[in-house]
Amino acid sequence: MEPLPNFLCSLENTGNTFYNGFIEPILRLINLPPKDSTFGRASLPLNFYEEILRSEPYVHTECKIPFPFNGATDSFIYYQTWFLPTTKFQRNTDILYIHGLNEYGGRFSETCVPYLEQGFRVIGLDLPGFGRSSGLHAHFNNCNDLIEAVHEVINHLKISNDKKRKLILYGGSMGGMIILSYAIKYPDNFDALSVFAPLIYVSAESQPPKFVENIAKMLIKTPLGRLPIASAHSGKSSKDPNHTKLFFEDPLNYRGNLRCSTGLALKASAEWLELNLENISKPFLVQHGLSDRVTRFEGSKKLFDKAQTPKNQKQIILYEDCEHDMFRDKDSKDKVLEDVINWMISIDLKL
Repeated sequence: MEPLPNFLCSLENTGNTFYNGFIEPILRLINLPPKDSTFGRASLPLNFYEEILRSEPYVHTECKIPFPFNGATDSFIYYQTWFLPTTKFQRNTDILYIHGLNEYGGRFSETCVPYLEQGFRVIGLDLPGFGRSSGLHAHFNNCNDLIEAVHEVINHLKISNDKKRKLILYGGSMGGMIILSYAIKYPDNFDALSVFAPLIYVSAESQPPKFVENIAKMLIKTPLGRLPIASAHSGKSSKDPNHTKLFFEDPLNYRGNLRCSTGLALKASAEWLELNLENISKPFLVQHGLSDRVTRFEGSKKLFDKAQTPKNQKQIILYEDCEHDMFRDKDSKDKVLEDVINWMISIDLKL
């Protein structure tokens, strides 16, 4: 799909902001919610890699499960699974991928083939408010809703499986934060976790100014808490200008500013997580780039030091000159991918 010119994209964002910030809350108050609870996202076309994974030899399934969210009772979570039956060795292990802020589970299709080739089944979850799940795009009031959405999907998978399967939780940035928080709240509902560039500390370059945060704190007390007012980490995930171009070409990515309630919810959740890292005890791998301008690698180091996971079951790998979007960093992506797949194979043999 061709990206919109900059001026049209700005016009589109302005129109969406006005409708979502002012008109849609009024419609809800008079019991006229939007007809499409995904705000049009569910009808957007598949990306190129999703198309590939829905053709032979891959096996694809998709599912929607009810999940009340942001006051809506007709909302749902969307997830899809990918499987490659032609691999020589089939593992009895699922990888549940939790995406980062502004993305969606289907975008992992871009890099998930190597995991499928190793015999894993991969599940791509769209968190509430993202991708093809319901909710205003990139809007949530509390990260606990995202944690509970992950819990619902895991329980649904367990019911759907014809036999018990092992589970590795996997994701980065906001997804990494959600996974680590889930590991604290539900330590017995999965087997291992792998996170990259997790949101524990925000880098100074991506921290909104204090006055913006103060404005957001006032707005969240009103329906205007959904307004997008902070640029946050936009454009800071990679030095490669093509990275931003490709991101904006996918309409299922959220391409606007950080919403007030979303930003404050992330801040509160990261602060809580930083204080509770010692309650993590499952086997894990954490990867982080030393040139990350979105989340600070010191958070990953603190995770490694504080977690109660036995030393022989936890590993940290730091990468020189690697930025936040580690699997699209042209200098480091191959090594980052090789390291995590080798770890997943080794941990699968031990589970």
